[in-house]
Amino acid sequence: MDEIARKVFRFEEFTLDVMRRSLRHGRDDAQLRPKAFDVLCYLVENAGRPLSKEEIMAAVWPKVIVTDESLTRCVSDVRAALRDGDQRIIKTIPRHGYVFATPVHEAPHVTAEPVIIPAGLATERPNPRQHSATARFALRPLWTLIAAAALVLMAAIASSLWLGGQPRLSLPDRPSIAVLPFANIGGDPQQDYFGDGIAEDLTTNLSKFANLFVIASGSAFKYRARSVDAKAVGHELGVRYLLQGNVRRDAERLRITVELVDATSGQQLWAERYDRTPNAVFAVQDEVAQQIISTLVAQINKQDLERALRKPPETLAAYDYYLQGNALMRSFQGERRGETIAAARALYEQSAAADPRYAPALQGLAQTYLAGWVDPSPGHAIGVEFQRQTVIDRALSFAQKAVELDGNLAEARATLGWILFWQHRIKDGLTEFDRAFELNPNLVDWHYSIMLTHAGRAAEALAYTTRIMRLDPFYPAVYLHCLGKAYYFLGRNEEAIEQFQAVAARIPSYRPGLVLMAAAAAEIGRSDQMRTAVAELLRIQPDFRIAAWLDFIRLTNREYADRLAAGLRKAGLPD
Repeated sequence: MDEIARKVFRFEEFTLDVMRRSLRHGRDDAQLRPKAFDVLCYLVENAGRPLSKEEIMAAVWPKVIVTDESLTRCVSDVRAALRDGDQRIIKTIPRHGYVFATPVHEAPHVTAEPVIIPAGLATERPNPRQHSATARFALRPLWTLIAAAALVLMAAIASSLWLGGQPRLSLPDRPSIAVLPFANIGGDPQQDYFGDGIAEDLTTNLSKFANLFVIASGSAFKYRARSVDAKAVGHELGVRYLLQGNVRRDAERLRITVELVDATSGQQLWAERYDRTPNAVFAVQDEVAQQIISTLVAQINKQDLERALRKPPETLAAYDYYLQGNALMRSFQGERRGETIAAARALYEQSAAADPRYAPALQGLAQTYLAGWVDPSPGHAIGVEFQRQTVIDRALSFAQKAVELDGNLAEARATLGWILFWQHRIKDGLTEFDRAFELNPNLVDWHYSIMLTHAGRAAEALAYTTRIMRLDPFYPAVYLHCLGKAYYFLGRNEEAIEQFQAVAARIPSYRPGLVLMAAAAAEIGRSDQMRTAVAELLRIQPDFRIAAWLDFIRLTNREYADRLAAGLRKAGLPD
């Protein structure tokens, strides 16, 4: 495509404008990072022809050494932009590369001035579609250079508005909303957790309505302490409405300002300011939830509304300690893992002491004991809790008590379900999750995907993980592991390895991913990847044994367990 012409391709419901570097789905733009866009263009230009990874990388990254992971990430981004979760459009060719498998139609050529990137302005490699224009660089008038520089600048600005290379997402078929963290305007950064807690509670309340599409707090909290543009955030999260606000709190007064914005237009739909006593925070949350429901949903079941309103604790202190514990548990993994879990546990204990019947505090305690049991915390006092039966029994006791106190608390039922899984009671655990989803249709919990896979339901796990990745667009790496695990047990090893590579890039020492990478790579003869995974796994866990691992992960489906064991033996790991 060296000629100076505008190239427009159409396929499925998409239009690809090469010169304008745009991908459209109907009237909606789907943004892609520059390299991901180049990969898509190359695939489309060679539609129907199997392309090796080496050929694609040579075309997109000429004279640059890159790993398979760079291409894998680009293909993953492109598939997300094309809504190609089932890989009908871009198919993986095992041990080879990819093929753009859907029919492509080229629109009539439209003559246009070439885009010229003066030396020093380009941060990417020169686009091969512009090579012929570069040869005539000196013959172009000054206005062309100015226009080209403006185009480059606009592209850079558009790119900077897009966080993490995520593609724009289409709006769901029901009212969609994200609750952004409430800004703390009291001047004390130690109070930031309180605004986060209010936003998280409002998210939970709204999530309980099946006719709302509610973004998970984890993704919404990416906008903490940032000045946001409503339209840009709406595009990034794929929602129509944003709820944002701020909070100021002192010993005597609580002031909360709330604003509901239409992200498609930037128009304010509703705003309110609440000046109350600190203990009135729960009443304010209920009022805000009801106002949003009445604004966004034409009809709402009264019983559903009553169920959605969270039962408040007896004292504000119980709520405050609970929020502080939650703030710690959002990021308890890392070098200070044990210290963080212990600190959060102490706060949940203070919450429960202030109100012994406050179910969320007991649920939080259950999570800290499960965290101490499921993974080691070397160098800290709670390190002795690893794999001790009395510890997970205590986690179970707290979770059961939380459900007993508040049967409508979906998060407590999900926590109980995950603990039951580790207690070799996977059927009971899945039942608890089913009840949790009845209470909160927007509940996002990747543990459910793991449980489905281990019960022999990998296809359901794949569908569920794909769904929560839409509810939680800035998902953590473990979601990719869930995808990879489902792919592996469905026999789709190439796709599985792609996901495990992406996980390893973000969490290099993630044991479950290394184990599955070793098995998947061994099964299809990817020797280099197999050896790398095995070496890293044995570095982390020198005493690794296949039988002990299978017992630990509770893989109850016999067919799946036998296949994994065979794959690990083929990788050379000891029984």
